[in-house]
Amino acid sequence: MPKSKRRNEDEYFSSLTNRKGSGTIKIELPYHGTAAGINYEVRGIESKELSCICNRKITIDQVRLLEDGSNAAFSKTVQQLLGTKIDGNKYPPALHPLKGKTLFYVNLVEAYHKWTSLLQKMASNKCHGCIKLEEHISLAKEIKKHKEEVSNLQFQMSDEALQQMPDFQGRIYVLKEIGCIDGDLVVQIKGRVACEMNSGEELICTECLFENQLDDLEPEEAVAIMSAFVFQQRKTSEPSLTPRLSQAKNRLYSTAIRLGELQSNYNLQINPEEYANENLKFGLVEVVYEWAKGTPFVDICELTDVPEGLIVRTIVRLDETCREFKNAAAIMGNSAVYKKMESASNAIKRDIVFAASLYVTGV
Repeated sequence: MPKSKRRNEDEYFSSLTNRKGSGTIKIELPYHGTAAGINYEVRGIESKELSCICNRKITIDQVRLLEDGSNAAFSKTVQQLLGTKIDGNKYPPALHPLKGKTLFYVNLVEAYHKWTSLLQKMASNKCHGCIKLEEHISLAKEIKKHKEEVSNLQFQMSDEALQQMPDFQGRIYVLKEIGCIDGDLVVQIKGRVACEMNSGEELICTECLFENQLDDLEPEEAVAIMSAFVFQQRKTSEPSLTPRLSQAKNRLYSTAIRLGELQSNYNLQINPEEYANENLKFGLVEVVYEWAKGTPFVDICELTDVPEGLIVRTIVRLDETCREFKNAAAIMGNSAVYKKMESASNAIKRDIVFAASLYVTGV
C-alpha cells in the first residue's frame, strides 16, 4: 500500500475515533434496518472475518451512515451493492490474493498455497455429505487425544526421558554399588537374578540370595521368612517366632535398612526405615511356618488376626515366589537353594489352600 494512501486512511480512522469519542456518532453498532426491500446490518468486524476482497469498488457516504443514520443513506448504499451483482444473483469475483494485490512475500505465498490446497481437499472430501459428520469428528478427536497420550508415554519410557529424570543417575550408581551392573552398564549375574524377582522388592530378594541368608534355614523356615515379601497387611498381631526365625527376620530387616541407606546416600527420596517396613511385612511368618510343617488350616487361623482369605492368598502367591527363587538359584548355580525351594513349594502346596474350589468338601 502506498505511504500516502496509508496515511490518509490512518487520518480518517483517527478522526472517526475522535468524533465517536465526542458523541457525534448517533447509531449504536450493530445497527439493523431495512432499505430497498433488503434487510441489512452495520457492525464492526475484524480482519479475520473477511473471506475475500472483490474486484469492484463503490463510494459510500460514511459520515451520513455513521453520524446521521438516515434511511436514505442506507438505501442508496444498498442499491449500490445490488448494482454490483452479476447476472442479478452473483456478486463480483474475488481478487486473486497474489496477482490482484501484487503481494509476493514468501510467507504470504506459502500461506496462500497451503490455504488453497486445504480448500481443494475439503471440497473433494466425502465427509461433507456424511450424516454422522459430528459423531466422526468427535471420534477423530478422541483418537488423536489417545495417540498423543501413547506418544507421551512412549517418550517417558525412552532412554532419553529416563536420563532427564533427577534420580536416574542415582539408581544407576546403586545398581553399580551392589554389583547388578558393571561400569559399562552391562548386566551382571546379580542383575539377571534381580530380573527374576517379581513377587517382592527386587533388590532385597537379590541380596537375600547372594548373602546366603536361606542356606542355614530348613525349607519350612525359608518359606516362612519369604512370606515377608508377599504379605500385604501392615498391622497384625505380633507373631511368636522361634530363635532361628527371629534371627533370620532381623538379618533380612538389616539388609533392607542397608539398601535403603545406600539409595538415600545417592540422593534418592527414600527413608531407610520406611523402605524396609514397606517391603517387608513379617505378620504371617509364624502362620506360614506352621502351615509348611503340616498344621491344619483351622489351627493356623488361631495364630493370627489376619482374615482367612488373606492367608490363603498369601500362601498361593508364596508358591510363585518359590518358583522365582528356584529360577534365580539356577542362574546362580546354587543347587542347594534350588532343591530347598522345591521342598518349600511342596510343603505349602496342600489341603484346602490349593483346592480346586473352596466349595468342594468331603471329596
